[in-house]
Amino acid sequence: MLITGIVLGPLAACGGLSAETTARETPSRAAGILTLATAERAFDSLQTLDAAWRDSDCAEVAELVAAPIAELGGDACEATALGHEMSRFDYTEPEFYLPTRGSTGDPWFAALARMPDPAYFVFTHEKGGWRLALGPVPVPKAAPEVHVTDAVVPTGDDNPQITASLVSQRCLTYLTDPTGVNGIRVPDGDPLRGLRDEIARSAAKYRPDKITVDVRLLAGTPSHALALPDGASLVFHALRLVTTQAPGPGRDELAKPVYADQEIRAFAGHGWLGEVTAEELLFLATKVDADGRMTTVGMGRQLASMTNV
Repeated sequence: MLITGIVLGPLAACGGLSAETTARETPSRAAGILTLATAERAFDSLQTLDAAWRDSDCAEVAELVAAPIAELGGDACEATALGHEMSRFDYTEPEFYLPTRGSTGDPWFAALARMPDPAYFVFTHEKGGWRLALGPVPVPKAAPEVHVTDAVVPTGDDNPQITASLVSQRCLTYLTDPTGVNGIRVPDGDPLRGLRDEIARSAAKYRPDKITVDVRLLAGTPSHALALPDGASLVFHALRLVTTQAPGPGRDELAKPVYADQEIRAFAGHGWLGEVTAEELLFLATKVDADGRMTTVGMGRQLASMTNV
């Protein structure tokens, strides 16, 4: 028995997309953990997650999320009770991308939700259930067109995670190379280019405060990749941004805090703003052409923790 669903809608990776997607269920897939029906039920759990986050029910949140977004179930979840604003999860009208069976690692799938605005989500199956691992990853309003057609399959013959991890490293290299000496290129207007410019300008923007921004890989957190036509790939992955801001010479308090006062107080409490260190998760969906050219088709940022010493 062959069940075929065809959906048309916008797509995205390190940019934004319009997609034609065909998800096919074969008997072997239907007999396993990942089916279109299970994907739909997993996606519906976002409504429960949205309610849990709004209620600061961190125990419920922890049951519904997996790495890397699981980091937001700690300090960030607790901070919501004190004014921290998390992304909403009340998304609808999903299009599903179901990898064929046989890929390594835990079963997973991706979904592109079209309402209220296009955004990607990645779910993984672990500890006996489906959990949100990545998302929302908003799709930029203007981006190159990308098509996912016919059967949705993982990239690579043996281990698509190798392909995905290389993309994370290349994005990290790009973000930490403001002069472009490493030769990694992204299109004009790409969100990753805008983020690199923001990092490069931060030292001058927040003077007299001293500021550093580190970009780091997420150790032990898998990325996921889908094959596209013509040898391209769509990779879902995450990085960590660590921003440290300290008062400038002769000062004992920050002059121009990077983060809003409401966010600082929700995470770090009241008092003098000495050295503030914030960690953000950077969620990415990146299209990689066969020649290695990267395009960001989805990017989101979420505060995970903040300290004030």
